[in-house]
Amino acid sequence: MRRITLTGIRVIAALSVLSAGAACSAAEKPDTDADEQSPVIAVRDWNGYPTEEIVGQLSLTNGCLLVGESVAFWADGTSWDALDRSVVFESGDKVKVGDQFSGGGGHYSEGNLDGLDGVDVEAVTDCLKRTGLGDAVIAVPPSPRG
Repeated sequence: MRRITLTGIRVIAALSVLSAGAACSAAEKPDTDADEQSPVIAVRDWNGYPTEEIVGQLSLTNGCLLVGESVAFWADGTSWDALDRSVVFESGDKVKVGDQFSGGGGHYSEGNLDGLDGVDVEAVTDCLKRTGLGDAVIAVPPSPRG
């Protein structure tokens, strides 16, 4: 029979702690998988957008994107980059969660969403309820200056 020395016990204990730490950090890592469901709610087939100035910090709350204190839905062609945690516009420009968004758009209350063709009203309404907010905003990137 072999005797385990104090050094051997320390090595085994250290390896156990390291492997347990690796398991915990994998379970606790932020959800940045490319397979994550996109929080971008993009309109379809709009030929024009409101031109009010929309400014605010982009955040992700309860699976919903917000610009300032408004649930955001986005211009047609907008997508989500899960690895970068950013909204990507059709032009290729992007805004990351935590960054300031500045663009065009317009505000809508829950009651004003019905009848907006091309808008997933159910998804926007669900985000309004999940976040407890009463305002939604169509957000479009700023027009290039010529």
